[in-house]
Amino acid sequence: MIDGKTLMAYVLKKTGCIHPFRLSRILAFIEIEWLKGKGERLTEIKYVRGPGTFYIEGLKETIEEDPCFNKIEGDPKIGKRGCIEYRCEPSSLPKEIEGFVNEKIEKALSFEEQKLNEIIVNNELFRRISLPG
Repeated sequence: MIDGKTLMAYVLKKTGCIHPFRLSRILAFIEIEWLKGKGERLTEIKYVRGPGTFYIEGLKETIEEDPCFNKIEGDPKIGKRGCIEYRCEPSSLPKEIEGFVNEKIEKALSFEEQKLNEIIVNNELFRRISLPG
């Protein structure tokens, strides 16, 4: 198992600045795929599900408390979404995990946000690792 914050930092370093909604979907996708293949959790991240959606418990606090995470505000008036970036050098992942994570990031990015959300919330494995909201 690896630290959830480490995985968040790694994903952000690979993707660049992305919206928190997108980040949480990529993290959950990686977690489900790891669980499917290995039969165990990859991180301790707490997912809280609601009808047709979910959020990561403590994500906002993690971003606000760590100066390496940088939140860039959006401007809804001009249709610009906010995003989060990671400005420090993230901890490296073990080689087996790094290759797996890179592959799953690429696959997750191939889906539009809503499609990726549907894939996750409708997955039975996600129901096993998430808490009802």
